[in-house]
Amino acid sequence: MESFVFIALAPFALTLMGAVGVVAWRRRPVPGGQELAVICVTAASWLTFDALSLLVPGTEATLGLARTAAAISALPSVAWIAFLLSYTGRLTRAARWGVGLLASWTAVFVALGLTNDAHHWVWTSTETFYDGPFLDVIFERAPLSFIQMALSWVTVAASLGLALWEFATAEPKQRVLMRWIVAGVLVPLLANVVFVFEIGPYGKDFTPLALAVSAGAFALGLTRYKLLDLLPVAREALVDNLREGVLVLDATGRVADANPECLQVLGADAAVRGRPLRDTAPALAEAIETAPGEAFQLGDGEEARYVELRISVLSNEDGEPTGSLVLLHDVTRRRREQAELHRVNAELQHRNEELQARNEELDAFSHTVAHDLKNSVQGVIGWGEILRDDGAVLSPLEHHEAADGVVSVGHKMGTIIHELLLLAGVRKTAVEPRPMKMGAVVAEALSRLQHAGAAPTVTVPSQWPVALGHAPWVEEVWVNYLSNAAKYGGPTVTLGADTTATGQARFWVHDDGPGLTPEQQQALFEPFARVGSGAAEGHGLGLSIVRRISERLGGACGVESAPTWGTTFWFELPLASDTSLPEAPPRARRGTSPRTAPHVSL
Repeated sequence: MESFVFIALAPFALTLMGAVGVVAWRRRPVPGGQELAVICVTAASWLTFDALSLLVPGTEATLGLARTAAAISALPSVAWIAFLLSYTGRLTRAARWGVGLLASWTAVFVALGLTNDAHHWVWTSTETFYDGPFLDVIFERAPLSFIQMALSWVTVAASLGLALWEFATAEPKQRVLMRWIVAGVLVPLLANVVFVFEIGPYGKDFTPLALAVSAGAFALGLTRYKLLDLLPVAREALVDNLREGVLVLDATGRVADANPECLQVLGADAAVRGRPLRDTAPALAEAIETAPGEAFQLGDGEEARYVELRISVLSNEDGEPTGSLVLLHDVTRRRREQAELHRVNAELQHRNEELQARNEELDAFSHTVAHDLKNSVQGVIGWGEILRDDGAVLSPLEHHEAADGVVSVGHKMGTIIHELLLLAGVRKTAVEPRPMKMGAVVAEALSRLQHAGAAPTVTVPSQWPVALGHAPWVEEVWVNYLSNAAKYGGPTVTLGADTTATGQARFWVHDDGPGLTPEQQQALFEPFARVGSGAAEGHGLGLSIVRRISERLGGACGVESAPTWGTTFWFELPLASDTSLPEAPPRARRGTSPRTAPHVSL
């Protein structure tokens, strides 16, 4: 009676498995498609040979077909594990090697089963009996058959475990499909266990028909849930290989999952599964709650990294929130590029301001120099015309006065040209600051002024601090300061030097003149600004040169002035480490003591 039921159901089962196999083969490029077709072919072959062994007349034919069916019964288990590994994206290189070895062993077992009469390694004996009009066969198993049966159970059990794991971890929509795959593995396994352990009243192995139930589950998946139409992607193939960090939090804020990129960005201790994120990374948890979409900083200094937080709420089938999905997009490179762009823009802005200032200087230069040189040239022309037109009637004294006027105007023009060349050289010439003998530099400046008839009476200190600078340039600073003191100061001019708290040497020139207003002080060191007014007014280049030289040598300059007190012009230079340089005595007259300038705010 059992054989009759088996034969009656066999055509329906074969039809179902054939249809599923054809559809699966057409979709063989999709992961799992080719392996599902192999399941249908091996299961249909097992069922076909088993059914034919009941239908054919004669003991020999029955035994041959039954032996073939028993031998190929080992094939579906290999196809099952290959299908689930491929469908879930777990068919790695190691898994392929494992499936290949298992398939090789199964092929050897099939070959030994088909040739069992020659060695009896698979079955020791066979026994035939009639189930109604049908002749059936019972095999007495040899040890090799038990090994294969255990191996098949382990393989199918592993397939079932993999299917259950995917079912438990799948999303709700994917879980509906995975339950049919679980059923497809579970039903044949139960049918085979019932047969092997003789559970229940049936003695026939209905496992081939149970595989048709699997085919029915897959038929439902193919038609209703689009099995093999959508590409199933496993977690390892998608989430783990994402270049963005993925962090999953449950409804209570505990870490449910984190991919390797997230662990690399945050650190393994900051995303511990099962622990609240507030305990392991409180700053990140606060940023997720209060500032989603903004960049979050990790680390400090040059090693700092920035990630953008993109947060999605996870919900169940009823729409109730179950947690959060946090994507951590590394924007460190973008932030650094933006910072570099800001730096370059700021530098360009600074250079643009410098160019604008230089353009303004050039405008002032063209106006001032043209005006002063024009006056000087007119002076030369005027004195020259007097000598040309009236030279014959001029007295020796008048003749000398006219010639002296030409020389004086020529000296003024030479001074303007010299200072213009010096100002241009300070901008472009590269010098290396060296320790200077400041006494000798001051003496040279005073000597120049004495030759020009413009040297003031000065009081100088007996010792000077050794500073770093370029002696020809620093000499020009002293010349400008001393000449201004001679023009605008009182009868007493005092030189001095101090050491500042910042490690600079401050040199100064103080005069007892009427002092300068705050407005005059602010404009003193601008290019072509004039110090005074009236006959003693200069061409406005000197103090601009002082500022350029001081800045180029790593120092600064300034002025302190107040009514009834006088004016102190100062400049600073870096102190030299070697303070043992001998000083040469200056060639100017000395007074009794240097005058100390009070601290007056500029």
